[in-house]
Amino acid sequence: MIGGYAVKRDGTGWKRVDGEFPDESNPTGVYPDLSFEYFTTEIPADPVAGTAELEADAIANIDRFLTVAALRIAPLQDAADLDEATPADLALLKKWKQYRVSVNRVPDQPEYPKSIAWPVEPS
Repeated sequence: MIGGYAVKRDGTGWKRVDGEFPDESNPTGVYPDLSFEYFTTEIPADPVAGTAELEADAIANIDRFLTVAALRIAPLQDAADLDEATPADLALLKKWKQYRVSVNRVPDQPEYPKSIAWPVEPS
């Protein structure tokens, strides 16, 4: 029996297996499902993230960036609401709101979630 690895064809994972094909003398052995995995004796590369993992990471980043934007917008909006905003405050408020809209639209990008062009935070 030659051990090895069953690697998912899409590269999203692998597992240690007892051999390429089931062995009748080892009924509890682990073998690749050749319909979606291939067998190798070489140590596989690190798995690539699947779409679900990429999307979960993207959503976590979106939420984090929106939280930061909300924290930056609130005092600027307060100053504007109280007619105490300077022209610089109003310009920065507009930039932060545009940034927040852009972050919220990240899922509309054509390659989302595999490739994301993240908006740049206002300075």
